[in-house]
Amino acid sequence: MNYNNCEQEIITDSFELWDKLFSSLPDNIKSPFFSSKYYQAYSNVENEKIECFCCYKDDNNFLFYPYIRKEINALGYKLPDKYFDISGAYGYNGPIGNVSDPDFLQYFNNSLKEYLSKTNVVTEFVRYCPIIDNRKFHTYPNQIDVLDNIYIDLSKGIDEVWNNSFEKKVRSAIRKAESYQLVTEFYKGQEVNKEQLSIFYDIYINTMQRNLAEQFYYFEKSFFESLLNHLGNELLLSITYLSNNPISTELVLIGPKIAYGFLGGTLSEYYQYKANTFLMWKLFNNLITRGIEIYTMGGGATRGDSIYKFKQSFSKHCNNPFFIGTYVHLPEIYNIIISQWVEQFPLAADKYSYQLQGYRHQFL
Repeated sequence: MNYNNCEQEIITDSFELWDKLFSSLPDNIKSPFFSSKYYQAYSNVENEKIECFCCYKDDNNFLFYPYIRKEINALGYKLPDKYFDISGAYGYNGPIGNVSDPDFLQYFNNSLKEYLSKTNVVTEFVRYCPIIDNRKFHTYPNQIDVLDNIYIDLSKGIDEVWNNSFEKKVRSAIRKAESYQLVTEFYKGQEVNKEQLSIFYDIYINTMQRNLAEQFYYFEKSFFESLLNHLGNELLLSITYLSNNPISTELVLIGPKIAYGFLGGTLSEYYQYKANTFLMWKLFNNLITRGIEIYTMGGGATRGDSIYKFKQSFSKHCNNPFFIGTYVHLPEIYNIIISQWVEQFPLAADKYSYQLQGYRHQFL
């Protein structure tokens, strides 16, 4: 297969080609999660190296794949050379683009796989976006159906959402919330000030503590400040107030046609006011006025848990599986890492053995 006329680039600092390809995406799949701006905002969370593998043949055949390259040796494993693993930034990731030629798709995957192996990448982990279904661009990993994703179809208007998407209990909860005279305010991009960001952060951290979330989810406030600086108007903050007291919040990433529920929370002492449900109702109304056709709420921690059931009540006909992708590029090195992990950190290995990159968890 000869693709000498195909432009290929590994991006690590100058994002010109990455930005060009991102801007060329059709509106119905253009997601902030795949932009260089999002990766620049996220890079300090893990303090690791951003890469983007790009291939361009023509306007109908191009793919790019942003991810974070992390050194494995820094974890303390004794290895014969310097080795790495890759995974996307928090949220959805994987290759994305436009493909009309099956041979180009094969070329991209063969080239990507060869490059990762040659540069000592041991394992690869991906969270594909279930809305844009970008897993079709990634042919060699093992693709595993792990959860269900809930999304709301906003394209037919708010009356359709109210009458045919919501379960009866959602409509009842909204009516109850309205009786308390709750107010939801929206702030986009530079409209978000320090006070509003602090309100969001405090409620979010409070929610993580209450849910005993893993340490990874305790993002520093600086991450959200960086998101705001990099994404600008692709960021929408919603806050619901009871008598001027903020009690519920949601941070949303906005593309041209799809919006993504990112992170948020509700203060538990105000559950009786149905603030979270009310916030979602007001958010759907707001997004429709912005031309958004799909809002994705994500899923639960496990399939069918209480969080998932709550989200499903907003979209009773939704059935949208979420896939991850896994691949071991260097099996011999992987086996060495796993052997040392099990020996040195048996409790961590027992708890996270199901994860491809579980060896990053280290405790006795």
